[in-house]
Amino acid sequence: MSEIRLVNLRKEFKDVIAVRDVTITFPTSTVTGLLGPSGCGKTTMMRIIAGLENPTTGDVYFDNERVTDLPPRKRNIGMVFQYPVVYKGISVYRNIELPLLEEKLSEAERKSRIAEVVEILGLQESVHKDTSQLDMGTRQKVVVARTVARRPRIILFDEPITNVDVEAKIQLKRALKELTRQYKQTIIYVTHDQTEAMTLADQIALMKDGEIVQCDEPRKLYNYPNDVFGGWFLGNPGMNFFEHKVEA
Repeated sequence: MSEIRLVNLRKEFKDVIAVRDVTITFPTSTVTGLLGPSGCGKTTMMRIIAGLENPTTGDVYFDNERVTDLPPRKRNIGMVFQYPVVYKGISVYRNIELPLLEEKLSEAERKSRIAEVVEILGLQESVHKDTSQLDMGTRQKVVVARTVARRPRIILFDEPITNVDVEAKIQLKRALKELTRQYKQTIIYVTHDQTEAMTLADQIALMKDGEIVQCDEPRKLYNYPNDVFGGWFLGNPGMNFFEHKVEA
């Protein structure tokens, strides 16, 4: 598992500044919720970490290795997107196994890893089904299982439970919490939902307009926001504010 370090990271799209000179560290073996409203730059930052976007300026480090110019395939990361991408025409078991075959793991090791993630994600009844028979929530579980079974250096989640039903959301939250507890992966979890971030993250990096407004443990961020935006955005409803004048 690797620490992720961003140094003076900036991304411009013509006249739009998506990420504004961000310097931050995501500690190893922790879950960081990258939280903020739509359009604040969180997905762009995640894509730069993954190597899917090149920064305008600044650098990305995994531990002490500069990976800014490395292509995604050489970064040893796992990614889970909003919409589940599964291999069609084969079973759930085979979907999870294919990346492990690429890594030339022994049959015993493959079976062990698959059994672990299948149990945690509650896929026992679906493990031999073709993925075309699965609903959206179960497909997303398969994608998570396949990603975690690989045990990459870093896992990036881009709003993975946005497009599943309420029951599947609850199941996936529970499973993700157990996975993070058991495997101690370095995870960045991108979301606009403060409840997800508060539930799953060890620390939350709150973003606004391409900047990290505050990064802290969920409870500290909730109780002691250092910015009006944080007080308003965290909580349902958010904090109330009123103007006042201080006279000596």
